[in-house]
Amino acid sequence: MASCTSADQTEIRDLTARFTDAVNRRAPQELAALFTERGEWHVPGVPAATGREAIAAVLATLLDGFPHLIQLTHSGHVDVSGDTATATWYITESGADASGNGFGFTGVYTDDLVRTADGWRFARRSFAFLQRTRPEAKTRWYPHPHAAG
Repeated sequence: MASCTSADQTEIRDLTARFTDAVNRRAPQELAALFTERGEWHVPGVPAATGREAIAAVLATLLDGFPHLIQLTHSGHVDVSGDTATATWYITESGADASGNGFGFTGVYTDDLVRTADGWRFARRSFAFLQRTRPEAKTRWYPHPHAAG
């Protein structure tokens, strides 16, 4: 069994940052690659996705409904035990649908991770809302300068 190093912590934090980056750049395949081949992604109101293809499809569907979206990852912590780890991350997200109706929320991800030959990957990522809002004012949105596709 491998021991926990600061490199493990750094790699898991980077994995989490890459998840947020893939959401913001609208890159479903890049997001799916952050999971194990049989990884699971759980989002309230959406059927659970198991496997990279299903995970990419869920993100693509979510993005289709919200052409304007930005996710920010805030504080979190990582606990590593050999080749497995758990993590908790707090996020905010804001966006708007095609009609310009805005939304915002704060929530928490709880993660189960495994060390693979390709590095740390999400085995299971589960989201829960902590707060949701619908802003009244219209917002001006700009595309990500490095958006996928």
